[in-house]
Amino acid sequence: MKRLLAFLGLMAACLAQDPLFLIKDFNLSQIIDDDFTPQRIAALGDDRFVLLDQNSNELVLISAGEILRRTGGFGQGGESFTEPVDLTVHNLQIWVCDRYENALKRFDYKLNFLGVDHIFSNEYDSFLPDLITADPFGKVLVFSQQYGQLLSLDNSNQSLIDLNQYGMDGGCTIDLKTDNAGNIALLSCENEITLFNRFGRKSKMSLVHIKDPIQILTWSNNWVVINSMGEIESTNGKVNVLPLREDETVLDGDVYFEHIIILTDQRILVIKK
Repeated sequence: MKRLLAFLGLMAACLAQDPLFLIKDFNLSQIIDDDFTPQRIAALGDDRFVLLDQNSNELVLISAGEILRRTGGFGQGGESFTEPVDLTVHNLQIWVCDRYENALKRFDYKLNFLGVDHIFSNEYDSFLPDLITADPFGKVLVFSQQYGQLLSLDNSNQSLIDLNQYGMDGGCTIDLKTDNAGNIALLSCENEITLFNRFGRKSKMSLVHIKDPIQILTWSNNWVVINSMGEIESTNGKVNVLPLREDETVLDGDVYFEHIIILTDQRILVIKK
């Protein structure tokens, strides 16, 4: 029954499409070497991006289709990483979540290293963070899939959200983001979005209709979910398709004002409604 409802919802959503416009794109093969294969992106502008390669543990700063700086690598000190898993932009800084080091490393917009914030938890010796986001009120939030808990960096002694209280599997959480009101959205591998208010109280659950979603974002005052095939579903019931090439796969995305920035295995796309 659940799959049938999802199918019917997707069919209805596909009838309510709005066009998406490709403003510009950047071919990765013309910018970076073959030894750098990014999986994560953070947008600093509509032509300025930070890319994270989780295989080489490196960050690359790109502006107007050119590399400005490349930093990182394997290690436990300063600019290097042990297990970088996610990144976000907050307070004019780039925050990189290092799971093994149980820490967040901060860089400025030129990729100069600024410092490191370690995550302390009364309950666990090592919190093992997998996902990072920040709310509009200045809080940096980190989530551990292993423990199913969301912590705020300014008060990590107590979990803001504990999925175990709801019988939910933290290992099934794919992504999380916050909106302009501080509400928190968790995307699960069961094609569900669970919403919490900024204080961690569960408020709503909804079903995702597109197949195999990989990311949730807030764009144009709506939650949108993206899958690797380039389908974008909004919680207002609309589904759009990104202008991908036939053999192109979506890896990650970010939002910069009215633009949605998409990282694929071949390009960076700047999209507008």
